[in-house]
Amino acid sequence: MWESYSAFANTRGGEILLGIKEKKGKFTLEGIKNPAPLVKNIWDTVNNTNKVSHNLLNEVDVSVITIAEKQLIRILVPRAPREIRPIYINGNPLAGSYVRRYEADQKCLPDAVTRMIAEREDVRDNRILEGYGLDDIDAESLRIYRQMFIDAKPQGHPFLEQDTAGFLRSIKAWRKDRKTQQEGLTLAGLVMFGTWDAIQDALPNYFVDYQEKDDSSHRWIDRVFPDGSWSGNIFDFYRKTFRKLTADFKIGFQLKDGQRIDDTPAHEAIREALVNMLAHADYTSDSSLFIEKHPDFIGFRNPGLMRVPVKDAIAGGDSLCRNPAIHQMFLNIGLSEKAGSGIPKIYSNSRRQNWQIPNLYEKDSPEQTLLELRMVNLVSEEMHSNLIELFGASYNALSELKRSILITASTESWFNHERICSLTSKHTRDITLALSQLVKGGYLASGGNHKGKVYHLKGVDVPTPDNDAGKGITFVSSPDLSQLSLFGENEEFDSKSPDLNVESPDFDSKSPELSFESPDLNIESPDLDEEKQLWQELLEIASPIRNGSYRAKRNDIEKVIIQLCEKSDQKYLGLTDIAKLLGRNTDTLRKSYPSPMLKNQQLTLAYPTKPNHPNQGYKIKKGRS
Repeated sequence: MWESYSAFANTRGGEILLGIKEKKGKFTLEGIKNPAPLVKNIWDTVNNTNKVSHNLLNEVDVSVITIAEKQLIRILVPRAPREIRPIYINGNPLAGSYVRRYEADQKCLPDAVTRMIAEREDVRDNRILEGYGLDDIDAESLRIYRQMFIDAKPQGHPFLEQDTAGFLRSIKAWRKDRKTQQEGLTLAGLVMFGTWDAIQDALPNYFVDYQEKDDSSHRWIDRVFPDGSWSGNIFDFYRKTFRKLTADFKIGFQLKDGQRIDDTPAHEAIREALVNMLAHADYTSDSSLFIEKHPDFIGFRNPGLMRVPVKDAIAGGDSLCRNPAIHQMFLNIGLSEKAGSGIPKIYSNSRRQNWQIPNLYEKDSPEQTLLELRMVNLVSEEMHSNLIELFGASYNALSELKRSILITASTESWFNHERICSLTSKHTRDITLALSQLVKGGYLASGGNHKGKVYHLKGVDVPTPDNDAGKGITFVSSPDLSQLSLFGENEEFDSKSPDLNVESPDFDSKSPELSFESPDLNIESPDLDEEKQLWQELLEIASPIRNGSYRAKRNDIEKVIIQLCEKSDQKYLGLTDIAKLLGRNTDTLRKSYPSPMLKNQQLTLAYPTKPNHPNQGYKIKKGRS
């Protein structure tokens, strides 16, 4: 069980139950006849530093409970504080550190252990980079920054009277270690103002990427990334991308102190989101900083988990910025709020713009923080009128949470409990109660059970395999027996396979269903040509996983699944076809991938109330970042 203790402590905490037997995914209550000696052994072990690096348990965390007259031992493992992670066993952090990934305890790779140890530091961007100096600063970037500093402080400032070295020292881009007397460019200074060559030498995995996409084609139509034509540092990345992110915003005519204000709550929300991403990123990670813009959606993704719980970040006031010097550099030129107020500002300005509530969440593998802004008016006048017409005056008497749920129901054909949780900072119990009351009050209908339960407006059909809405869903067509000849001599479909033996009594080539003269099998059909071309392209996308000689990482497989679904566009991909494309067992794939990818809002279901249906299909979720 100590592998699970380590895994839960290093991830998000969890619960261990002793006295339950698992076999082939089924659980049986076995019970423990005499739990007292085992409880004592648990306390002895957790306090033995040769076995467990830190004891995180309080007395109330270990208890004996009774279920169906069987005694079990319950252990509640909290998430370990950042300052003492990783929690490891058997005295060796490299060999004894685990993380929880979905339903399994996975041993940490050495790089993951190193990152956890590095994350113990309160400040990550003040590290002096040995061998780096003023020659590694992009002169134009620094010149523009100094000018923006002047513009932000028209009354003057002592920093502006200093030479280049003094100015960099004052803004913490240059530092001297008082103990060792070593001095030089800091990580903050290099990332903020460095040249591309210098940044690459110090941080080989550093990469910033902005993509603007056209929803009709799913291809990027504009992109900013280090291509050699500019410095590649985050200051220039900010300047280039902020203009593009806000280019479509309409600015009303406003005056303040006689001066026109070319800024709106929308601009402020985008600015805070962009600075927040740059100031909180883990620049030692092997993941990139990524921004994806759609006509009605902007997603920000930075490497590294948050240092405070998401709900605390939304509430504001408590900040543990990973890169405080970088944050201060943006603050110096008026591009950020004080520490701890940025995320609340994003949420409040989204409300002022009448946008949908932002979605801030984390991914564990790889460790990333994601922020999604949906620039869709939450309640237009037309929608407000429609809701009153639909529900009557009682709509205005509902709580803000319930009205928000009904607004979501009117803009989305169906949604689940988790979706509402992502749109509000309300507690999950409040959401559960509100949904239940809306169903009882006749505002909503629901379908499915437990984790598959979804909600929708009455009269809206949620697709199932048996109703008209479900029958109207389009799936990618994989080749069947009668179409094999259309795909040529493809190694994926060997006509000599014993499973396709034309001598088999089960295979009647004279069957009218298999007649090549059938009007349903017109080999000149343009639809079949398109399906053939699409399937070949999907095979090409999946080939690195299917034909790879190495054991593919989970992240690599997830990326390919996303690419397959993106290529399929508006069509759904069946799980069997995904397994065929990847060369994986269908049951294994079902257990390992769809559920977490649905939870992370990367994919959406064809039949949301039937998550385990054998003919289930998956499609890219619009607005995924």
